Amino acid sequence: MSNVYFLPIKKINRLKEFIKFCNTFDWLKEGQNIALKIHFGNKAHKNNIPPSYISDIIKILKEKKTFPFLTDTNVLYRGERDNTFKHFEIVYLNNYQSLGIPIIIIGGFKGDYEKEVDVKFSHFDKVFVAKEILEVDGIVAITHFKGHMLAGIGGSIKNIGMGCASRKGKFAMHSDISPLINIESCKGCGICAKNCPVNAISIINKKANIDKKLCIGCSQCIHVCPINAISIPWSSVTPKIFQERLVEYAASIILKYKGKFSAINYLINITVDCDCCHNPGEILVDDIGILISNDPVAIDKASVDLIKEKEGKKFGKGVDKFLAVRPNVSYQYQLNYAEKIGLGTTKYQLIEFQ
Repeated sequence: MSNVYFLPIKKINRLKEFIKFCNTFDWLKEGQNIALKIHFGNKAHKNNIPPSYISDIIKILKEKKTFPFLTDTNVLYRGERDNTFKHFEIVYLNNYQSLGIPIIIIGGFKGDYEKEVDVKFSHFDKVFVAKEILEVDGIVAITHFKGHMLAGIGGSIKNIGMGCASRKGKFAMHSDISPLINIESCKGCGICAKNCPVNAISIINKKANIDKKLCIGCSQCIHVCPINAISIPWSSVTPKIFQERLVEYAASIILKYKGKFSAINYLINITVDCDCCHNPGEILVDDIGILISNDPVAIDKASVDLIKEKEGKKFGKGVDKFLAVRPNVSYQYQLNYAEKIGLGTTKYQLIEFQ
């Protein structure tokens, strides 16, 4: 059984005192470089974690004479965080630079600065993650907890599993097939072929063609196509398979940092969909508070349970809000599989800060 510490939202002004009460940062040592893995938000909404909710965490890390930095990777799809320069526009829009620590977008401008890691899981025998995340001394997952179309929930497991993968890794979790080419839209310009690192794309009859046997799923073609004629086959895997793959990616990183990992879940602005969406959907419940644990499985399970027991905007107390919204997308796949492969436990003791 793992400890999960809970700070009710009405006591948010005692966050620093709460963190010290939890003792979850006892593993920190002077001189360590600590990655604070976060999602910097979106231009269309303010579902990101406010910098003011993070400042006390940074103060404690500095008091322990460590060197914290905020970090994330560029996204798989085309959008406002698909390269480092656009990503920093979001960073500054949401004022994270005000926290006074370095901000590093890891994984390279193209998402291909990666490390291949050998693993022994059911879905993967190798994973591809941002190289820098394997070069730090410890990780703190700072997560805005919400729903997700395929994962059911977006918690600490997803924050690390998807958020620390290279583009090739992100693609591998989402799809079993190569990127899709819209033949009607394709102009046969050849830019995708010129940018393919393995020469898997050729121009046939003035249309791009991907050799699936050669394709490595790096998704570079998606990002260089000038007319958006190449896309990600989002629906090529089931939610269960996607979640299990997500867990394997999270485990490949978190288990490496066993004893040097903490998770903080913010149960605020809890929406139906994830922060990557232009419109993350309706708010399910009023803000609840903050959870801290060294167990990513336990903290995600505790987050679900607290939301379930909260009277909702649409669903009442005791109703599983995420399953009610998406009965065919069960977040339990990821929690059960994570427990099965030793990432953590769904059994926890909730310790409320008084």
